[in-house]
Amino acid sequence: YDTSTPSDPPVIPGTEYNGSSFNIASENVSTGELTVSDSGTITDLNVTMSGTHGYNISYLDFKLISPYGTIVDLVLDGWSGASFYETTFDDEASNGISSGTTPYFGSFTPAGDLSDIDQEEMQGTWTLWVYNSSSSVGSVSEWSITVEYDTSTPSDPPVIPGTEYNGSSFNIA
Repeated sequence: YDTSTPSDPPVIPGTEYNGSSFNIASENVSTGELTVSDSGTITDLNVTMSGTHGYNISYLDFKLISPYGTIVDLVLDGWSGASFYETTFDDEASNGISSGTTPYFGSFTPAGDLSDIDQEEMQGTWTLWVYNSSSSVGSVSEWSITVEYDTSTPSDPPVIPGTEYNGSSFNIA
């Protein structure tokens, strides 16, 4: 029996923004979005998510898409099992996802570099993109981004050169 006062839990730096849960369709791309109304220049960003798959999460590929359109691969392979819980992708983590086991609780390095988003404006719509190559369905029960930022001037959003031409819709038989 210990009567001492417990220490405070560790503080996670940054501001957390939460996305909504969403279903993962079979053999398709599914997305969830969250909108950040605050303004600031990103100095570090982490992604945390939880969810399940009816067969095996090894069939799921995840990407984060910033409001600037920057795409970062979070996980493409190296994991298996039926679920993931409070799985955090952090450039500063020590291990890749393949070193973990289901439910992959903790921090792992992403497949891509979240630092590719550093110096962007954090305000706007963020997208969690998932491709399911299985005929089984799944869900993301929760997801969030944790942003460290400052008040410096962000880099300019990308400009797409050229002229855009729009085609008409068509059916695939």
